[in-house]
Amino acid sequence: MIEIITPAGFEHFFREVAELIAAGPAATGQGGDLAERYGLRFAEPDWLPDVIERFGLTA
Repeated sequence: MIEIITPAGFEHFFREVAELIAAGPAATGQGGDLAERYGLRFAEPDWLPDVIERFGLTA
């Protein structure tokens, strides 16, 4: 699989995540700040409950 992300710059997110992980548990609280800087939103997608119910999955 090849994933292309544009515009350039988002590749730095992955480097910063690796640095947070390497910094250890004390740095995990900074993950929210990192996501906000890159405009990311981590939440349950609106469609997920429907998929779980339709296919009999457990969350």
